[in-house]
Amino acid sequence: MSLNISLLNDKTESFREWESFIRNGNEPQKIRSCILASWQRCKVLNVNPLGGESQSVLTREELYTRLEEKSVIINTSVPYIKNIYKIVKGSGFVVFLCDEKANILYILGDKEELEELRLGTNFKTGSNWSEKNVGTTAVGVVLAEGKVIQIKGDEHYCLRQKKWTSSAVPIRDPRGNITAVLSIMGSSEKVYSHTLGMLVAAELAIRNQLQVLETSEKLLVSNKYYKAVIEAVSEGILAVDSKGYVTCMNKSAGKILFTDPGEAIGKHVTEVVDFRPVILDVLRTGEGYVDKEFIINSKRGRLHFFKSAVPIRGEDGQIDGVVDVFREIKQVKHLVNQMVGAQARFTFDNIIGSSREMVEAKRLARIAAKSMSNVLIIGDSGTGKELFAQAIHNASPRAGGPFIAINCGAIPRELIESELFGYEGGAFTGAKQDGRPGKFEMATGGTIFLDEIAEMPFDMQVKLLRVLQEREVTRVGGNKTIAVDIRVIAATNKDLHREMSEETFRKDLYWRLNVLTIYLPLLSQRSSDIPELVAHFLHEFSKRHNTKYTLDAGTMEILLNYSWPGNVRELENTLERAIAFAEGSVIMPHHLPKNLLAKNKGPHSSSQVVSLEQAEREAIAAGLAHCRGNISKAAKMLGVSRNTLYSKIMKYGLEY
Repeated sequence: MSLNISLLNDKTESFREWESFIRNGNEPQKIRSCILASWQRCKVLNVNPLGGESQSVLTREELYTRLEEKSVIINTSVPYIKNIYKIVKGSGFVVFLCDEKANILYILGDKEELEELRLGTNFKTGSNWSEKNVGTTAVGVVLAEGKVIQIKGDEHYCLRQKKWTSSAVPIRDPRGNITAVLSIMGSSEKVYSHTLGMLVAAELAIRNQLQVLETSEKLLVSNKYYKAVIEAVSEGILAVDSKGYVTCMNKSAGKILFTDPGEAIGKHVTEVVDFRPVILDVLRTGEGYVDKEFIINSKRGRLHFFKSAVPIRGEDGQIDGVVDVFREIKQVKHLVNQMVGAQARFTFDNIIGSSREMVEAKRLARIAAKSMSNVLIIGDSGTGKELFAQAIHNASPRAGGPFIAINCGAIPRELIESELFGYEGGAFTGAKQDGRPGKFEMATGGTIFLDEIAEMPFDMQVKLLRVLQEREVTRVGGNKTIAVDIRVIAATNKDLHREMSEETFRKDLYWRLNVLTIYLPLLSQRSSDIPELVAHFLHEFSKRHNTKYTLDAGTMEILLNYSWPGNVRELENTLERAIAFAEGSVIMPHHLPKNLLAKNKGPHSSSQVVSLEQAEREAIAAGLAHCRGNISKAAKMLGVSRNTLYSKIMKYGLEY
């Protein structure tokens, strides 16, 4: 390479080594290794040694974007840059900040030097000061080597830079990555030995400040997460300090306690609630608790909670505060009911049958669903009483609440009271220490289904009647009443009129339950529904066994001619058994139980024998259903007078 420049006679040793390196490629002997490495990089990058003027400048839009992106490091560094400049002001120095890509972001310096640098090297905000653009400078070497450095005049690679001496230090973020470069540049004749020291001190202060900022940002983010978590939970959360003043309250707590969390902060907890808070006892004793039930009397009525309280202790062991987590009992019950499956699965779409009797039963059930009155379902075993109860619940405004089913005949007499109404801790031998809510409490907000209601002990019927009247229960061994919001559906396969006459069922309870009555027909009374029921069950079994089952014509004839004393449940079990014995997908007559083959639905079948009262009641119910409640038409069809029919309706408690 030939140099178009008149070389001076008073060349420094560094200049002569640079000239030999440029002209002949000779490796300098006395140049620092980091400087030689930079020269070699510049040569590979084809940097013009006679240049030194930056040809790369950010556009206005690019510069604005970059300044925004680096605003934190700029705002942090500028005060220190100003302090350095105060010391060197008037001495021909320029202090500036570059980003990690060598773009100049901020400049502060003496006017004359700034102008000279601008004219000679295009030094200005937005210019790129990398080795590729301006050769060896302190900024370029710092970005390449990651070390503090000072570069004197002739150590620069480009001729236009050789009159300057530049010093630079890397500014690292808290993770150790170079995020900016702080540099000071001045005439080689005016350079001070302590300028590099000022940069090092400034960099240390800037790095510490960045660490503080990041820590503060992390704390801010952590605080946001903390608040988000506190607000996300459905439980109420209330925290107080050692003197009982509220330090934290989430929205759920405010909703439960009917107060504004924002206004509660800083107030004493006794100013926030209208009852004596139990949290004060925890502050006094230092003893917390987990999942403890509380029934509290307040001015707004009785509050029922499940609570946990945790005392917060300092290093000295003293209580600094308490965190109280609580949930209304109705929310706890709703969650428990979801977990244990206390939900109604069936709807009216699941009730199979289009016979006149079944259509009428479903019509009455849909009417019952719209009402909040008690419902009494009467039907033999296997006719679908619980199916109807679930369908009524799911079609009612309480569909979102729990559905609790209880078989009154399956609970031992000595346990039925505690099962229905719950018990307090220690109420009897074997009772849980914390007590237990009963089925009526668990059903709050939904429906309780009392199946086989006629099997309930006579003395328990009195307590049930009181619950239905007062809508509140008292647990066994307790003295506090607990409000229950329930809808009752009862069912029986017995003649309650006969039970009342025999004094095994209370009349007052009967009339409390018998607001809306639904009679479910025997399967033998709606034999036209059998093909539809068979098709439904076969479809379900086919899905379960991944095989499409069908019936032989002879098999269907047998099913149609059988009396079905076990009703729909017996039909379903019969088909399931037949499928188990079937060798293929077609159910043949010999796959059916032997008793079906031996019996037909004839008029002399023993399974058809019923009492005269039962036959009369069923005849009247069928007549009313057929005439859609028209007394005159039903009386004419049944061959009795209107007055006689009215009497019979009252006797049997029928609806019309």
